[in-house]
Amino acid sequence: MMYGRQSIKPHKETDPKINSKKQTSLVAVLVVFFVLLLTLVYTTNRIEVLEKKLSRIEIKLGGEAKLSCNEKESIEKVMNSVVRVVGGEGEGSGFAVENGKMILTNFHVIEFEPSPKVIFPDNTFETAEIILADKDTDLAVLKIETQIPPTNWGDSENLSPAEDLIAIGFPLGGELSGEASVIKGSLSGKRHLKEEDINYLQTNITFAGGESGGPMIDICGDVMGINTSGLTGMGFAISTNTIRDKWIGMENDKSSLDAIKKISFNDTESGEFAVATFYNYLKVRRLDKAFELLSDNFKRGYGFDHWKRGYESLLDTTIIKAEDDEQIENRVNIKLSTKDFVDEEIVTKYFEGFWEVRNIDGRWKLWEAEIKEIEPDYFWFYE
Repeated sequence: MMYGRQSIKPHKETDPKINSKKQTSLVAVLVVFFVLLLTLVYTTNRIEVLEKKLSRIEIKLGGEAKLSCNEKESIEKVMNSVVRVVGGEGEGSGFAVENGKMILTNFHVIEFEPSPKVIFPDNTFETAEIILADKDTDLAVLKIETQIPPTNWGDSENLSPAEDLIAIGFPLGGELSGEASVIKGSLSGKRHLKEEDINYLQTNITFAGGESGGPMIDICGDVMGINTSGLTGMGFAISTNTIRDKWIGMENDKSSLDAIKKISFNDTESGEFAVATFYNYLKVRRLDKAFELLSDNFKRGYGFDHWKRGYESLLDTTIIKAEDDEQIENRVNIKLSTKDFVDEEIVTKYFEGFWEVRNIDGRWKLWEAEIKEIEPDYFWFYE
């Protein structure tokens, strides 16, 4: 019996070069995989870090909506609405609201000044009329003839803790010339004065004298409050929500204007009153009315246009004393201070002397004067 032989195929050995290429490819794939994995992990981690940073920025700025606001542009825009408010005994800041013909400021800035002057960003000025006031809240609204860009109201209730805030105003009043200062800080907290029902924004901004009455804005340029008071490292602003509520109250209670100092005009009662009236007309910049009180003896043929040139820069005249001389008839002794706006600077001067007066046809006229500028000492104001 014959058995057939089974055919056995010889074993074919693998080419070492092929194995090496396969291993290299596998390693390359693994390297790419791990690189991609590491990149994914790194990217995910960076995204988380960026999201946390973005979240902190959003909180600091006041929310996602404010990320698109340009702080520099916001400040430049609001600066066109900020003014200096000058009175006889005080100076401060203010800003345009409503239709651009109303200036909001603090009451204490104009408390002793019935005819405050408003200096505009272009360094022109005019006499303003006080139309609303609230002494207890420390708010006042002035009416002007010139129209300047109004500010936008913000909602102070929506402010976030530690949100950036910017205070704008004129520090140190007339002692410093130039544009308004910009001070950046952040919200420290919200405070409430129950007795007067006033909400304050507490910040870490230190105010200097003269910045009262200026706006406190967010980075979008919306007004969140009005600079009011503070200590070193702590500044307070009356919130916009309080301002809106108190504005309605001021409109409905005109008696609040009773707290404003009044000016009297009387050229018939006495020579003393006539002299005071002359300077009060200068204070309110009714130069034409002041000129009418001067006698022909004093004018010496000069007309109104020539005379008024000397008063074009006059911001304020404040009478410190005007009283009849006890020994010389028809003589009124005076002490007064003046403020002039010269080269963007408020220049204060002091004068003393006397006016000779005459009663002509039932009215007192300022006949002749002998008045000189002085450098007063402390006691001069109280003698």
